[in-house]
Amino acid sequence: MSNKMADLNIALIMFEGAEEQDIVGCWEMFWWATMFDDHPADKDMTEADFNAVFNRAREGGSRKLPNLFTVSATAAPITMSSGMRFLADSNLTNAPHANVVMVPGGEGARATEALRANGTLDTIHKLGTQADSKYVMSVCTGSFVLGHAGLLDGVVCTSYMNQYDRFAHEIPAAKLVRNPEINFVQDGRILTSNGPCSGLATSLRLVEDHVGTRKKDKLRQVLSFVYPTAKGLIVENGSLIEHNV
Repeated sequence: MSNKMADLNIALIMFEGAEEQDIVGCWEMFWWATMFDDHPADKDMTEADFNAVFNRAREGGSRKLPNLFTVSATAAPITMSSGMRFLADSNLTNAPHANVVMVPGGEGARATEALRANGTLDTIHKLGTQADSKYVMSVCTGSFVLGHAGLLDGVVCTSYMNQYDRFAHEIPAAKLVRNPEINFVQDGRILTSNGPCSGLATSLRLVEDHVGTRKKDKLRQVLSFVYPTAKGLIVENGSLIEHNV
């Protein structure tokens, strides 16, 4: 597979009351996957390999990757769902071009009218429907935001397991999978997930889909993600197929 993570320009949407883990977990997965993009898929990673790649960012004085950025309707600090304060890289009008959009859940994902009023829903809809869109992803109740942005009509998806009834009521046109034992559902280029920590598994699945299973497995190894494989469902030819990452 010739795809590279650097081919993806990933916008992680932030808003008041967004869940910290949803942002940070996905950021970490995508950052590490992109940082080790050029390591050959068929080559085991030695300590020397790791040191050479991990330390090279110091040469430029920054560990920021250009293809990974946070976007918010405000330039002011945001108070997240669990109380941490974050500052987005850019606002809705000056953000770099993105072909991947990731939407978190959290308490703020309930504020549909506020997200509509400040342009967040319109931005998510635009990113998710533009011609070069590669992936649309949500973590936890971020699926509500995707739904209200008009991106889940007819899509097989899931959400936080303790919000199934509310999701079915608010986003009736989506095809909700009620299965608390899975971490994610992938329907084409759209990935939705269960609770906050499921964002790690969903990000791994996106990495696997784009750059291959071997590189996904190496990412697990580099991050010491040694827990049992995470469970997911993928829509193939109209059927749900079990898939582990």
